[in-house]
Amino acid sequence: MKTKINTLLFSLLLIILSSSCRTYLSPALPGNNMGYLPRPMEADSVKSLTHASASFAGASSPGNGMISFELGILNINRAHTFKGFNIAYGVFGYMGSAKNTYPDNLKDTKSDYPPAFNKTMYGFGLRTSIGFHNMSANGNTDFRFINWENSLSAESGAYADFREEIYNGKVYNYAGVSNRNRFWTTGLSTEVIFRGRSNHDIRHAFRLFIGGTPGLANSFKYGDLADINKIIKGSGAWNLSYFLNVKKITLSLEIAENINLASKISLGYKF
Repeated sequence: MKTKINTLLFSLLLIILSSSCRTYLSPALPGNNMGYLPRPMEADSVKSLTHASASFAGASSPGNGMISFELGILNINRAHTFKGFNIAYGVFGYMGSAKNTYPDNLKDTKSDYPPAFNKTMYGFGLRTSIGFHNMSANGNTDFRFINWENSLSAESGAYADFREEIYNGKVYNYAGVSNRNRFWTTGLSTEVIFRGRSNHDIRHAFRLFIGGTPGLANSFKYGDLADINKIIKGSGAWNLSYFLNVKKITLSLEIAENINLASKISLGYKF
């Protein structure tokens, strides 16, 4: 009986350790492809704005987190607010790098893990948001209770080519790899934005987005030992944003998950 218990505990320990040691070669952009799109408040005298910003974003792939991403993103969008209704749309471009910090193992004759690497990527995308809101009686708060948001984006470069090469060849035993380079992320968000009673030049907003990237989870191909109790079980996504606007200057902070766990800081100017 004791032997059976020890065998069971050893098996469970082996599963846990092998799960934590898996490496996932996920696309770099998911998690940072959605972004906050500033819009005028309904009480503003000017109902349209153009906004330009630069973002620094970071992310890590699921699994052991050895795959990390750093991105620089340029964004520009246009927005319009009407009575009870708002719309925003824009484009973005990005460049960055993907790094595998797992050390090279010269004794890895079984091809269990991808080698260490540092590869570049770049791409572009489109973002849209269309939603409904209620304005407070004093005009200082807009409750943007439902918005439909979308992002269409593409990823190219050495890292995308690397993923494609592994996907079409022999996948490492404890690895999973996606060959997906085109992404459509869609979902719903809710937001509240408010300004000071006496100083309308300072505004704060909080936004929660929940959605997904159809087909992203199913785009992964797994090595012989990586598909047991795999952790990528769906293509869902969420994004939590804080937005600060002081006169013409804007600042936004975001954390998100869309296969990758991601964060982003953006500094912008509206005109």
